[in-house]
Amino acid sequence: MFDFLTSAKTNLTHKMLLVAGLSLLSLIPLGFVMDMVWEREMLYHQVVEEIGQSWGDRQEVSGPVVIIPYTYQVIQEAVSDEGKVRKFTTHYQNELVVLPKQLSLDIDLKHDFRSRGIFQSLVYNAQVSGNAEFELSQFKIANLTKLDLDNARIVFGISANQAIDKIVKFELKGPQAESISNQSGIMSGTGLANLTGLDRGFHQPISLSQNQTAFSLDFDLKLRGSQSISALPLGEQTHINISADWPHPSFNGQLPASRDISTQGFTANWDISHLSRNFPQVFSKDQQINLREVQANTMLFEPVTHYGKIERSVKYGLLFIVLSFIILLIFELGQNTKLSLIQYLLVGSAMTLFYLLLLSLSEHLAFTLAYLIAASIPVLSVSAYTASATDSPKRGGGMMAMLIGLYAVLYSILKLEDYALLMGTGLLVVIMLVLMFITRKTSGNDTKVGTTD
Repeated sequence: MFDFLTSAKTNLTHKMLLVAGLSLLSLIPLGFVMDMVWEREMLYHQVVEEIGQSWGDRQEVSGPVVIIPYTYQVIQEAVSDEGKVRKFTTHYQNELVVLPKQLSLDIDLKHDFRSRGIFQSLVYNAQVSGNAEFELSQFKIANLTKLDLDNARIVFGISANQAIDKIVKFELKGPQAESISNQSGIMSGTGLANLTGLDRGFHQPISLSQNQTAFSLDFDLKLRGSQSISALPLGEQTHINISADWPHPSFNGQLPASRDISTQGFTANWDISHLSRNFPQVFSKDQQINLREVQANTMLFEPVTHYGKIERSVKYGLLFIVLSFIILLIFELGQNTKLSLIQYLLVGSAMTLFYLLLLSLSEHLAFTLAYLIAASIPVLSVSAYTASATDSPKRGGGMMAMLIGLYAVLYSILKLEDYALLMGTGLLVVIMLVLMFITRKTSGNDTKVGTTD
């Protein structure tokens, strides 16, 4: 059938059918390349997760909060067999969670990269500092019998304890701070396994006096993490400042009140009131409360990885192959030379090879350099092959000019984020107009087009 198409049917209709069939056939190798891109990208994300688990996962900072054990009683009635009503009292123990009155958090991130094989992952070192002010008043707890102030503790929530590098400062301050005695050093764990948001971290045991009304805590710690960091606004009034030397943030949850993003990094600020959430400042730890209800989250991301760029470029693969075939068809119809099926197939193969080269080279070289090397293969080979097949250096030069223009526009599309769709649509419009101009004198009964040597 292919011999029949290439040797017997040379008119425009049959040649267009040939181009259409070969274009559809090119979807098969393009599909294989796309599958390979997805496979490599999946492997990349798997490595990123593994590096994150080793270096430090997504970090969540919550606290500090004060935990005060207390005892309460429940009076119950029981009826004996004789019909007498007997009352008995049962004592239970629980813990009170006291959130800060004012909370200030300053989080400074310094980005870095960690590699495993040919893959690398974006990670960060964080310095978390701030101040929390607490007010202790007469807590209204039903059936309260005793507050165990001698066994209170200050809890600081960190989602990934293994990534804590150093606790620089954890210092109690205030006019009555001298009455607070530290029972021991900072200890791992929070003792709040069932309280979402404070289930992991560390704590400082303290002993409070009966007349203690207020105190504050200054803290400063260093930790590691990857991908994102979030802070829970647990204060009645919370101010959060997150800054980094990475220029590509993504804000989730509660959006910042102000932000400043530049090529050197970003700064974002939050001012969050307790009215924006649905839990009180003082509650028992066994209450069903989700402290993650409101959070300030910042993700550090690479806007377009080289896998994403390659995936987007493959989507233009069919267009590039079809255009190359159409140009060959125009050259063929403009002269007496006939191009064989194998020549069309080789041109299509060279165009497809570009995406495989780009994928393999971009894993070892900078994307721009990989793109230049990969694009030079079809530009040089297809242009030289066209010039030889048509016995026309001019037509080979025309093919080279078209390919250089296509790959230059494609590179611009891959580099742009907000205007990629607009650029792609503009490319299609320009190509349509150029083809309409070139084929304006083509007719169904005449194989001569308006292009000559």
